[in-house]
Amino acid sequence: MNASVAINLTTAVITIIVGVYVLFGSLFPSGSQTMKYMFGFVLIAYGVYRFVNTFSRIKQNKIKERQEQIDEEREKLLSGK
Repeated sequence: MNASVAINLTTAVITIIVGVYVLFGSLFPSGSQTMKYMFGFVLIAYGVYRFVNTFSRIKQNKIKERQEQIDEEREKLLSGK
């Protein structure tokens, strides 16, 4: 796991936690209930988006690495080495 993946996952988790805290906590005690719900749901949705996006990138990178390994093995086989 490289640094960008760790940062993206950490950011996603923190964003989701802050969104839940906004919804159920007392982060905005004087704000309207509607504003709290909207802001909380937006933060949670953004955190989930980052989480899903990060895992799809990880999966794409694994597929790309496997394809490169297959191509290398094919070249070795065809060249007779």
